[in-house]
Amino acid sequence: MRFRTALSMATFLLICFTVAVWSTPLNAQAPVNTNSGAERQTVSGKIASVGDAEFALEISQNQRESKLEFLVDGNTKVEGKLTVGAQATVEYRSEAGKNIATHVSVMPASGMQRH
Repeated sequence: MRFRTALSMATFLLICFTVAVWSTPLNAQAPVNTNSGAERQTVSGKIASVGDAEFALEISQNQRESKLEFLVDGNTKVEGKLTVGAQATVEYRSEAGKNIATHVSVMPASGMQRH
């Protein structure tokens, strides 16, 4: 009889532990670091130039104009078309002194387009 009681208690505790583990919310688990320690930053400005795998953004900070260059790779998500003069918001990471765009959202240069 004691063996059945011990086996029943062990099974009960195992079931309770399993339920507790599976009921943990997903957002309470440890976040997965996908950017290898590189901090992501965001900047907005006007597109100054566009190349094959890069583009430059003109930004104004404290009454000063400056240019930031970004590399585009296979993981970069681009919403809109990269065209000179268009406004863009860029989420990027810095690696080895280079800015690598991870997400680019482009707004057209003007509301009116000529055909």
